Amino acid sequence: MKRTACRPVVWTVLVLILLVLAPRPAFAYDAPDYDAVSAQLEADVRSYQIPGMAVIVVGRDEVLFAEAYGNCESIDTPFLIGSLSKSFTALAVLQLAEQGRIDLDAPISAYLDASSYLRNASDGDRITVRQLLHHTSGLGTYQSLGSAQSTDSYGTYTYANVNYGLLGKIIEAVSGESYADYVERSVFSPLGMDHSSASLEDSRADGLISGYRTVFGIPVAGEPDYPDDRSWSTVPAGYISSSASDMGKYLQMYLNHGGGVISWDSLDTMFTDTVPQGEGSPYFYGMGWVFSEEGTEPVFSHSGLVENYASNMVLFPERGIGVAVLVNRNDYLVGNNLMNTVLLHLLGEELTQGADNRYLLSHAVLNLCFLLVLFLAALPLLFLGKRRKKKHTKKQIAIDVAVHAVFPVILLLLPRFVGVPLWVVWYFVRDLFFVLVISAFLLLSAGLYKVLAAFRQKWRGDG
Repeated sequence: MKRTACRPVVWTVLVLILLVLAPRPAFAYDAPDYDAVSAQLEADVRSYQIPGMAVIVVGRDEVLFAEAYGNCESIDTPFLIGSLSKSFTALAVLQLAEQGRIDLDAPISAYLDASSYLRNASDGDRITVRQLLHHTSGLGTYQSLGSAQSTDSYGTYTYANVNYGLLGKIIEAVSGESYADYVERSVFSPLGMDHSSASLEDSRADGLISGYRTVFGIPVAGEPDYPDDRSWSTVPAGYISSSASDMGKYLQMYLNHGGGVISWDSLDTMFTDTVPQGEGSPYFYGMGWVFSEEGTEPVFSHSGLVENYASNMVLFPERGIGVAVLVNRNDYLVGNNLMNTVLLHLLGEELTQGADNRYLLSHAVLNLCFLLVLFLAALPLLFLGKRRKKKHTKKQIAIDVAVHAVFPVILLLLPRFVGVPLWVVWYFVRDLFFVLVISAFLLLSAGLYKVLAAFRQKWRGDG
């Protein structure tokens, strides 16, 4: 599902840490109480039923805090980092631009055979590299390589993984290396990121932590839906793996003006060359980063979410602090957005007794809603035998058409009504997918039975 400015549960962790680190008047300054931070994070892991989590807070020259929780054994354990991958891809593009091998304002057809990736090859002559970086190419949110085409949104921000899939292809074409080899040689290795990779094989070899989807409130372990070149998302857009320790090194590179990996001028472009994420939005998209101002200082961040992992990173450049949080679970409907559970604590108040149960209560309510929908969909099947005594009036036929034809279609198209294809629901909200599809099947099945029964009754009557 579409990802813009970060709103997942990991923001809870970030806000907690940043409150501890927040500057105070000199006469009232207290050293950060990382024991208290860690205790709260342990409580968050239990409250949200997070299988594993790794957190790191870095300054420009030191690690301020780093810890692993749950089934994450070490801060060196790799996670899939989702759309945090986009900043690595943007970094690689700017490296090549520094070398004069990529012109950010050149059309992408200067580097690629656009007909291999876009439905209309002419789009390759008007879409620029910079537009891919900014998500202003006009390519659609749920398009993929090979069938993508520019839409009426050309020139305005529309978040689309396919933009960064194309950037990955440009990196390969210009460098003559695979994307995985390029980022290993030009980013991971120079920064000493020994537990990061852009291939599934290397990620697994390094001990990639198992990921979990939440299905009806239960975390279920499963293999990642690792993409190929024609998938909706691709490795350059969302499937790099990294550890908390490596992400700390990566954030320190930004805090230290490039750390020899890229020039400060290029980083300045990365952060300040931005576009608004919507009319009146306080968020601006740069090149793999989201910019906003919290109070009087700039904040750069990006969230990541794939089918069974969630992540976030935040930079406070003026304060010289970077934070990364990696979680091996996706709980889209509840856990990724349920910040209010610990909101009082973040405001300096103690949680009331039983607050930790709000997560379970939210899923219980959601599951009851799911069961109600399934029950209502199955209800017509329970009364099929009683229909033999009813006449097929026009009114009854209209009701049957609505219940057994119109409603199933509405259920299956419900995600589309809010702008999300049903197949995306399968990947990210599997329990909802099951409810929609099974309910539609039950209603259609009952309708088919009624049609067959009516024909049989008519045939016997005619006989």
